[in-house]
Amino acid sequence: MEGQQSLIPPNRRRWVTGFIVVIAFLFLGRLWWLQVYQGARLDERARSRYLRAIITRAPRGLLLDRTGKVLATNEPSFSIALLPAEFSSDSAQPERIASLLGISPEVLQRTMDKIRANKVPLFEPVRLVLGADFATVTRVLERNWELPGIIVLEEPTRSYPHGKLAAHVLGHVGAVTEEELKRRPELDLFDWTGKMGVEYVYDRYLQGRNGRELMEVDARGAPIRRLRREVAQPGQTLLLTLNARLQAAAEAALQGYRGAIVALEPRTGEVLVMASSPSFDPNWFRKGIKPKLWRWLLSHKAHPLQNRAIATAHPPGSTFKVVTAVAALLYGKATPNTRIFCGGGRIVGRRFFRCWRRHGTVDLEHAIGQSCDTYFYTLGLAVGPERLARVAELMGLGQKTGIDLPGEIKGVLPTPQWKRHRYRERWYGGDTANLSIGQGYLATTPLQMALVTCAIANNGVIYRPHLVRERRTPDGRILERIRPQELHRLPAPPSVWNEVKKGMLAAVYRPGGTARLLADLPITVAGKTGSSQHRKGAKTHAWFIAFAPVDNPQIALCVMVEEAGHGGEVAVPIAKQLLAAFAQERGWHNRERTLRPSLPSR
Repeated sequence: MEGQQSLIPPNRRRWVTGFIVVIAFLFLGRLWWLQVYQGARLDERARSRYLRAIITRAPRGLLLDRTGKVLATNEPSFSIALLPAEFSSDSAQPERIASLLGISPEVLQRTMDKIRANKVPLFEPVRLVLGADFATVTRVLERNWELPGIIVLEEPTRSYPHGKLAAHVLGHVGAVTEEELKRRPELDLFDWTGKMGVEYVYDRYLQGRNGRELMEVDARGAPIRRLRREVAQPGQTLLLTLNARLQAAAEAALQGYRGAIVALEPRTGEVLVMASSPSFDPNWFRKGIKPKLWRWLLSHKAHPLQNRAIATAHPPGSTFKVVTAVAALLYGKATPNTRIFCGGGRIVGRRFFRCWRRHGTVDLEHAIGQSCDTYFYTLGLAVGPERLARVAELMGLGQKTGIDLPGEIKGVLPTPQWKRHRYRERWYGGDTANLSIGQGYLATTPLQMALVTCAIANNGVIYRPHLVRERRTPDGRILERIRPQELHRLPAPPSVWNEVKKGMLAAVYRPGGTARLLADLPITVAGKTGSSQHRKGAKTHAWFIAFAPVDNPQIALCVMVEEAGHGGEVAVPIAKQLLAAFAQERGWHNRERTLRPSLPSR
């Protein structure tokens, strides 16, 4: 009837209309959330019922020695992984899965917690078992229906074909940590990265680019066919400066000792040898090191993980006398004809500083060759500690060399100012006497003493030591060739270096020389022995530095053996093995020796 009022009161009509509008907005909002905001994710989850996208790990770049010999490569292996998109710890039986995989339920639970905490992508495999044996792989494949979301991957694993050879230089790899992820967001949570040595320093180049495979799978998750594949790109190849043959000779010579050997190419700073003993096998880490073995490595009193060539510093003993000789000649406090009487020591202040034997009257050449302490006490006191420290610094001591390895220390190069700051004490003449023969507060690494040897061989020029010669693409194309970088230059006239070289030659070829054992080598060697005291009652550290051939230096080395005795008795025989291998490699078996090289005049 016209004009008749609605049976629904106006207030209730507004309420019903508002309710319908709210429901419509909720429906549309939910539809937008499902179709737009979560659309890609839900589509991916739905497609995972028949498609599987797997991230494949890229092979790490190769490590080669200077001749092309492979030092680190990759080997195919099987890993058992968990795929978050298909695995549910609620519907699965974690205890049963862990039992079939040969791992503990706690490992599986920690992995799931890590996945949730780090929001791992649904199709990024999470490795549970690395380097799985054939029996485990077969068991997983046969009982695939019992293991939802557990897959088998064939992927490269880092391998070191020569075991312990150059382990401290090459380093090893391990699973990426959360701290590393913060520093390097390009890494994935379950990537492997370098942890020591070259593997660590050059990890950005050695890491390749991971690939991706899209597979069609059946209801049980078994692959049917590959739909698309993005091939993983291997990392770059690094050609190192190491000579594997000489490295093996050095490590064999150090067997049974605690110590280090460093050999450099004086004209470039290339590291030919860097050996540290005792050592370890980096293959222990390739599948994840066992906790028991890891605890043993950390607790061993000889510290096998420590690279003694760069991470330990000791008084260098009489090998430092060459620095004192350079300083005395440079500042005019001595000449080649300066003769000093050695009656077994000399008095400094109120104390008698002993020499290791009575040498009588000696000049500079014989003082270096016979390692007369008395002679160098006198030179050091004449030069003074500040000048002595300045020359030592320009020859590579008291600072890090900047070598491309982690863990290098700078040692200690004491001065009066350093002692006041460190001990709140004044500097005494006895401190200078100790410094002049490489004792007291002075502490150097074997690498630093190898640089001192390079300075003498190169007439005052030293180059930054480095371990990589070239970076190459996987197919061998050169990306970068490392050029020598001058580190220091000590502006002393040639006559200074010539006189020190004569003294080092006398140590090998003159009667009474402390390194006479090397006199029958087929190359001319200049050397200096050292024996350093470090604590009362312990054997001395044995040191030896040398370079060869003297007329055209191609190798400069330092041998340091901890608590082994005198340098001439322990370090020199070790150096002889390395120098003999060097001469043999260069084909110098029958090379005619000369007592003195052709030295330039003043």
